[in-house]
Amino acid sequence: MASTLPLTQQETELKKIVARSCRIVGRQGVTKGSFGHVSARLPGTNRILIKAKGPDEEALEFATERDVIAIDIDGNVLDAVQGLTAPNETAMHLAVLRRRPEVQSVIHSHPDWVVVLTATNKPLVPMLGAYDGAATLRAVVREGIPVYPRTLTIINDELGADFMNTMGEANTCLLRGHGMTTAGSSVEDATHRALQIYELARLNYLAYTIGTPEPVPQRDQDEYLARREDGPYRRERGPSSTGEGSFWKYQRKLLGEEL
Repeated sequence: MASTLPLTQQETELKKIVARSCRIVGRQGVTKGSFGHVSARLPGTNRILIKAKGPDEEALEFATERDVIAIDIDGNVLDAVQGLTAPNETAMHLAVLRRRPEVQSVIHSHPDWVVVLTATNKPLVPMLGAYDGAATLRAVVREGIPVYPRTLTIINDELGADFMNTMGEANTCLLRGHGMTTAGSSVEDATHRALQIYELARLNYLAYTIGTPEPVPQRDQDEYLARREDGPYRRERGPSSTGEGSFWKYQRKLLGEEL
C-alpha cells in the first residue's frame, strides 16, 4: 500500500521514536536482523505505528522512519511504502494494545539469553542489586515475569488471546524457546524494560554456567523497592532539563545522535 496520507507532526515524531527504539534494541543485541518489532499507539486514536516486514525490510539496527508503517487496531495496513507490510506477529502487539488501554508501546524481541533459559526451564532469578537493582527487582518481583509455554509465533487473534491469558497485567512476558515481549507507558519505557530484562537474563545465564544464581535477599528486596517508591531513587525519575530521561539520552548518544 503506497503512502498517501499526510502525517501529523505528532505521528512524524512518534515514527522517529519507534525507529530509534528499533536501532537501540538491534544494536544492543536484544534481537538480531529484522527478527523483532517495536510498535506504538498514536495517542487518542486507533492508529498504531509498527516496524514493518516485507521484501524491502531493514534490520532493526538500521531502521529509519521509512521502516515504520501505520496500521489500525484491527491490523489493516493504513500507510506503508511499496515493499513493506505489517509483520506476521502483529497479532501479538494488537492483543496487548486492545486488552490494555494504558499500554502505549509493545516490543517483541529474541534475546539469546532468554531463548536459552526458557528452553531449558531455568527461571529468571532477581539477582541484581546495587546497579539498576530497584527497577529490575520491581519488574521481576513485584510485577512478575510469566512465561508463555508455547514456542510458535503469535500470528492471529486466537493465539493473541491465548498469549494474553499468560501475560495478563504483567509488563514483560517471556515465550518459551522464542523470546520476550515487553509493554510500556511509552516507547522509551518499553525499550528500557526490554534492555533491563535482557541484562538480567544475560547475568542469569552466566551464573547458571558456574552454579545456581541466588536472588537478592528478601530484606534487601524490600529495601530496594521501598527506595524506588519513596526514597533516594525517586528523585532520579523526575524530568530532565531537556524533557528526556537519562536512559534515553544515553542510548541516543550510543547511536551517535547529537542531543
